[in-house]
Parts: sequence; structure tokens; C-alpha cells
Amino acid sequence: MKRLIKISSFACLFLMTIALGCSNANAEKENALRDEVFVIHDEVMPRMSEIVTMKGKLKDFQMDSTLSIEANALTVRLEKAEEGMMDWMNKFTQVEKLRESKNHEEIMAYLEAEKQRISKVSDDMNSSIEAAERFLASAKAQ
Repeated sequence: MKRLIKISSFACLFLMTIALGCSNANAEKENALRDEVFVIHDEVMPRMSEIVTMKGKLKDFQMDSTLSIEANALTVRLEKAEEGMMDWMNKFTQVEKLRESKNHEEIMAYLEAEKQRISKVSDDMNSSIEAAERFLASAKAQ
């Protein structure tokens, strides 16, 4: 009987060790993907100040009848890019919070989707800033 208890205890301990090992491996994968998401975020987030600057510079052209339509369109584009970043940041759920209610596969799927979302935000921000820079350079040349 004592031998059976020892074997059962050892088996439970062994299974718990395996489960924790899998859990740690899953957590490492989740953290690595979360880090990939935040690399994209951290590369583009500093450009938020450029958006504010560009919107200010475009304001000067919004009263010029020949350039106002394009200046207004670029301002709207910059504002949408800025809103995209703010929206992404407000809706992003940290991995630790996700672990309370989701399994590993659901967390990985969520992070993959968020990687796509922040990539789009990055693309929108970069392209709107570049378009505004081209416009401003062109307008100065005129």
C-alpha cells in the first residue's frame, strides 16, 4: 500500500513537472510574440510627435486656396494615423491579463492579430508623415 502511494505521488509530481514545463514553454512563446508586437510599436511610437508637428505645418496651407484641399486631406490622413495608434494602445490587452481567461492557442492568435494591427498602424503613420513631408517640400519649392 505504501509503495502504491509512493508511486502515485511520484507520478503526480512527474506530471505536474511536465505540465509546468509546457506552461513555461508556452509562456516563453507568448512573451516572444508580445515582444515582436512591441518592437513594431516602439519603432513607430516616437513618430507621434512628428504627426503633431506636420499637422501644425499643414495648417499654414489650409488657407491657401490652391493648396488647401491637399493640405486638409493630409491633415485628415495624419489624424487617422494618430487615432489608429491611440486606438491600438487603448485596446491592447497584456499577455498576463489574457492568461486569466484564454489558453495558449487563443493568446497566440490574439498576439498575431495584434501584430498585424500594429503593423498597419505603423504603415499608416509612416506613409502619412512621408506624404506630408513631400507636400511641404513641394509647397516650399513653389
